[in-house]
Amino acid sequence: MKNFLILILITLLFSCENIEDEVTKSQVIVTINPVATDDVIDAEEFLNETQTVSGTATNGNASDGDNVMIIVNTQTYNTTLSDNEFSIEIPTLDIVRDIDNRIFVSVTSSDSSTGISTVKSAVRVVTTEGDLGLRNFNHPGLLVTQADFDRIIPKVNASVEPWASGWNKLIQNPHASLSYSPSPVVKLIRGGNSREEPEPDNYSTAFNDAAAAFQTAVRWKITGDATYAEKSIQILNAWASTNKSINGDSNIALAAGIYGSQFANAAEIMRDYDGWNSQDFEDFKTWIVDVFYKVSKDFIDTHYGTCISHYWANWDLANLSNILAISVLIEDDVMYAFVINYLKNGLSNGNLNLAINYIHPDGLGQLQESGRDQGHTLLCIGLMSDIARMAYNQGDDLYSYQDNRILKGAEYAAKYNVANQSVPFQEYYTCTAGGQTHTEISDDGRGNVRPIWAGLYNHYVIKMGLNAPNLKFAIDNLPAEGGGGDYSPNSGGYDSLGFGTLLYTEE
Repeated sequence: MKNFLILILITLLFSCENIEDEVTKSQVIVTINPVATDDVIDAEEFLNETQTVSGTATNGNASDGDNVMIIVNTQTYNTTLSDNEFSIEIPTLDIVRDIDNRIFVSVTSSDSSTGISTVKSAVRVVTTEGDLGLRNFNHPGLLVTQADFDRIIPKVNASVEPWASGWNKLIQNPHASLSYSPSPVVKLIRGGNSREEPEPDNYSTAFNDAAAAFQTAVRWKITGDATYAEKSIQILNAWASTNKSINGDSNIALAAGIYGSQFANAAEIMRDYDGWNSQDFEDFKTWIVDVFYKVSKDFIDTHYGTCISHYWANWDLANLSNILAISVLIEDDVMYAFVINYLKNGLSNGNLNLAINYIHPDGLGQLQESGRDQGHTLLCIGLMSDIARMAYNQGDDLYSYQDNRILKGAEYAAKYNVANQSVPFQEYYTCTAGGQTHTEISDDGRGNVRPIWAGLYNHYVIKMGLNAPNLKFAIDNLPAEGGGGDYSPNSGGYDSLGFGTLLYTEE
């Protein structure tokens, strides 16, 4: 499927009809106003959490306080009349997802006479391929596809480099072992010891278990040994049946974004394993939506009431990565479209044009976090790499978006952190912490090693044939990429699922 157009239009073609056989003086006549003022929800409006559904109720005995019931996408919403008018906010996604294309409104007056209006709508997301609802999701289709495994298996079996070195990194990691034991928690806490959550953090349980679920899933796919599949399923089922919430201060958004995407990636690999009970898989999908998706979506929609540049780019990117991964896992095309649209048109730092906020004359792309520190800058590179790969495996090419903007950011970060060379810097202001102006690149954390380069190098250089000297320097001078458990024991060492040398090396 080709790229989405930068502006996704959801066109609501409304034609109103009164379904009563005859309008009498005692019956209430309900009229619904155009949605989004012109019955067209454009790309910017699509990012709004809600749309206003409003109208009037006239004739009969309609009066203030009369009940107004609106049904959209099987969901019922209620409000009351005031001066013969009604207005209510309806979730945008409910309007878009409405299967039978009807918004049903009824008003019951004080004398029990009822007016009913049904709005018919043809809901379409216009893309270069046609209606969004026609999307056919590819499975497995997140970070690793079946085509990837088909390429990897013979290389591993023949001990061909660099796949052999990547494979050895995997099998030596204790998270990929059959002896690994999961530690699910009822209440996942990141941002504990706080006003919002007095108990201490325990989120290391999630990043360790997500890494193990992914690594054992990969080991199963490459070897065909079902005992590794059973281990991965054991971890995923344990979390789905145990964990009920994510608690803490604003850091709950980081827990949801990073670990939700990782759990979803493990489940996406395991979805075609015959031994995963179908009801357990359904329960897992329900759990990851209820616990992880809802936190991520709330963060993207509200940014917890802060100024729009308050949260660093990695916060947005982590939560967009989570929503994207879950959308593929549960096959939700509207959820998927929301992420693609936000990456191109969103107002906050998850927009790729803001995450990589300045392109220097030499073609290098400065990142929004470059003046903060290099650990978080490299986290952003890893997140954008993952997002681009997951979207690409579903037919959307974010790699080439805005003249290969992600490549420009990766070259900037690799030149400074891996090649250890100087890079230019453009002054940058953020409203974070009352306002900060960055006048030079930060050397805090410079040279931080993360498993984030192999996927970018193999796509841009090997697949696309582009010149990327700093990515090449990283591949030539860094060892085979590992994953969670091979780097820092703290959360930063688990931010990327990793193993790019094994999983992403192209022939």
